Amino acid sequence: MSEDVSGSDATEPTVLFVDDQRDLLDVFELTFGRDYDVRTASDGKEALEKFDDGVDLAFLDRRMPGLHGDEVLERLRDRGVETPVVLMSAVDPEVEPPAEYAAYLTKPVDNERIRDLVDEYATPAETDT
Repeated sequence: MSEDVSGSDATEPTVLFVDDQRDLLDVFELTFGRDYDVRTASDGKEALEKFDDGVDLAFLDRRMPGLHGDEVLERLRDRGVETPVVLMSAVDPEVEPPAEYAAYLTKPVDNERIRDLVDEYATPAETDT
């Protein structure tokens, strides 16, 4: 699978999925790649590298080896990034995340819930014509 899957419409939301399970990232690419500009990252360091002004919404796994999701979220907020972030984990949160987030999903995630969250939070920047 490619690292980035782009649809045909330039006004599509850009959604970043971050998870250490490559097979889950593949599913996200296949499921949502036709409707959104999908980016993926398999760890926290790669997520920070791929996170730029073009990302409209991020889905971030909390439990990853190395730089875990809470640290990624905290670093993004420290950089002044206000882009909505949806946290995901296989377990309900025992400890509240250290920074502001848009929603919390417990895995396995529901595809319709993901679409609802993209509709609610991902608003691509308007381009001047």
